[in-house]
Amino acid sequence: MKKTANINFRAAARRPSNAKTRSHRLPICAETGLVRYRDRHQARDGAKVLATTGTRASTFACHTCRGFHTDVSEATRPAPMGPAAAPVEYFQTTIPSRKRRYFLIDLENPTRGAKATSEQVAKLWALLKEQAPGVAPHDHVVVGTSRTVAGRYRPVVNGGNVKWVVGANARDGADRALLAAIDLNSVARRYDELVIFSGDNAFTPLAVSAKRLGLSVHVITAEHPNGRSMLSSALSDAADIHTVIRLRGKSQRRQAVSAARAMSATWRHENQLAA
Repeated sequence: MKKTANINFRAAARRPSNAKTRSHRLPICAETGLVRYRDRHQARDGAKVLATTGTRASTFACHTCRGFHTDVSEATRPAPMGPAAAPVEYFQTTIPSRKRRYFLIDLENPTRGAKATSEQVAKLWALLKEQAPGVAPHDHVVVGTSRTVAGRYRPVVNGGNVKWVVGANARDGADRALLAAIDLNSVARRYDELVIFSGDNAFTPLAVSAKRLGLSVHVITAEHPNGRSMLSSALSDAADIHTVIRLRGKSQRRQAVSAARAMSATWRHENQLAA
């Protein structure tokens, strides 16, 4: 038997209390157990209804039912709203001439499946917005994760030009939420460069389409601890620029070992020439 729920949208429409109640019978998603809205606009109206009761809710796309849901898991911990991401001095002086960038950040990819702590993600966000490649006030940033991961990372990745999209707690939930959220034609009209912070092959078709529309494509990946590449070959081929962010610098011991090896190699080379 198909499960349904009655939703009253009177509060979302801001209608007076004596107005006729407008209710809808909506289906329940079998995977998430949440009400399925037909589109993001209807889901946002549902979130507004919850807001009238003091409950904070976010919306996300579901790849199983092809609809949209509202999630209230973050109601008791709203994300702080900080100022717009501030660029470093170089970007402050070149803002009039630099490209307008649209960022898509698959936060679970550089954190290797959300294995990083909140402190590490905060450092990663600082590196991204201040150094590589830098986030200016006229840029737009969309961050995507699954519902459970959003609760951990959302408080430390925020700003006036930052928007979050939340995906289902399923494989590739964050990827699907990000891909569902972007209107590429609109982005191509308003921005010069699409920045994809992920090495996942799921973003390859988007990168190819972006280039056809005249956007340059900048792919950013984080360095894996064992040095393994986190960038798919197909996405690498589609990218115009690839930036690798190193989350941890070399330790003093590793630097000393590297220096010793370099000196040893130089010594061997000089002795071979002398012989």
